Amino acid sequence: MKIKYIVAILAVFTVVGCTENFDELVKDPVALSPNPAGQLTFTQLCMSGDGYYQHRTNLIYAGGFVQHYSGSWAVTEYGSKFKNNEEYAVALWRNVYAHEIKSIVDILDNTSADPAAVNMNAVAKIMKVMIAHRLTDIYGDVPYSEAGLGFSQGIVTPKYDKQEDIYNSFFKELDEAFNQLNAGGGAIKGDLFYDGDIAKWKKLANTMRLRLAMRISEVNPAEAEKQVKAAFQNGVFAGNDDNCIMHHLDFPFSDDPSRLDYRGNGLSYGFISDEHGDHFSSLLIDFLRDNGDPRLTMIATPKTSSSVVPWSPIQPGETLYEGVKPGMFRWDLPGGSNSASGIQPYLKLRTTPFLHVSYSETQLLLAEAAVRGWISGSAADYYKNGVEAGIKQMEIYGAAPATQADINTYLTANPLVAGTEKEQIGTQIWVTYLFNSIEAYSNWRRTGYPHLVPITNSDSGTGGVVPTRLYYPNDEMQKNEKNYLDALSRMGGKNDWLGKVWWDVN
Repeated sequence: MKIKYIVAILAVFTVVGCTENFDELVKDPVALSPNPAGQLTFTQLCMSGDGYYQHRTNLIYAGGFVQHYSGSWAVTEYGSKFKNNEEYAVALWRNVYAHEIKSIVDILDNTSADPAAVNMNAVAKIMKVMIAHRLTDIYGDVPYSEAGLGFSQGIVTPKYDKQEDIYNSFFKELDEAFNQLNAGGGAIKGDLFYDGDIAKWKKLANTMRLRLAMRISEVNPAEAEKQVKAAFQNGVFAGNDDNCIMHHLDFPFSDDPSRLDYRGNGLSYGFISDEHGDHFSSLLIDFLRDNGDPRLTMIATPKTSSSVVPWSPIQPGETLYEGVKPGMFRWDLPGGSNSASGIQPYLKLRTTPFLHVSYSETQLLLAEAAVRGWISGSAADYYKNGVEAGIKQMEIYGAAPATQADINTYLTANPLVAGTEKEQIGTQIWVTYLFNSIEAYSNWRRTGYPHLVPITNSDSGTGGVVPTRLYYPNDEMQKNEKNYLDALSRMGGKNDWLGKVWWDVN
């Protein structure tokens, strides 16, 4: 017990110590013991500040798979050519189970019987769903109901829950959290997302419910419709002010990836570290450029004729936006590395915010729900709102705002068209979550959109087939053999990244 308290105290003072909420926490006597406020802060920082898995899972693998990025060594060699790398594949698993799940389960344990901590308990339920849905969507069946209980209950070999059962738990817990949150339920301390705003947390619970309901739309449409209607009725995000954003701090990164400080943006660590993701894919750049999307200049740096090959048709002084074809290294471009657009500098700072859940996604998912006939309202209007919000949300990163005239021109030229709704919606969600490739990858697997550039490299690890999940850590066979083998038996019998998770039926 003493060891646990010492670790918790160190966590509070070393991780929370330099956050904006530290002054408030240090005045609280409870801050000298394991406390929900410190654990909540730590967990929220980890979710996007963990450079270890943001770099490997979000940027290299998910960003390469779904073709947000291309050209760098790691993204191309592993994320575009689909080559196995144990360290990359298990990064999310190892760090989430080592840090985030444990902290959240502790919060739940420490607040479950405290009438003064009803709201903190509800927030922990929402956070647990946010954390675990990334895990199960990436890996399939995973430990959930028994995860994080090693210290409190001695469960060191947790069972792998079926993904369908995990999703049923998600819906139950989000509903519970929404109903728990109330003005008399106690303060939510240590909250870097919403600074304890109960109304915004209630909207987040419903918006997460909407996201997860649409995730199962193909495998269980009846349940998906039920959950969509409940989320919609209870109240989802109503504007960009509701977005769930982590505002990171300007804290130096360590040269040792195992000692990264969670206060800075972990994805930025990937961009900064040897420029692993310093170029966008041609699929993304071409889509934005060819459709006149204002986001092109917000995310990419222009190239001029001076940086392209001498025989280029580009006129002197004319700006050029070019991406790198998936599967190609940037130095293999006809004009060399400098002939591709780079990433805007403000997107690569330690202080760059990270967008977890957005109003843009909310409106786009409601557009799809309306197309399916599950909710009232115009699918075209939801779609328009979602695209406009996606453009305006770029301002959180430091981009100059697009003019309303430019936005209106784009929306008028690119309305929702009957017969292509799902493709348009799926593609816009892909653009909206450009810096959250894990989420974009999950939505791509559900919908099949956008249509990706075929990978024809002869050295592709899968013959050009995009992986549909990441594989479990191989040492699970030694650590948790029975439960590991039970999970594999339900998922095709082998630890294969071409197998599919439960909701991926297309």
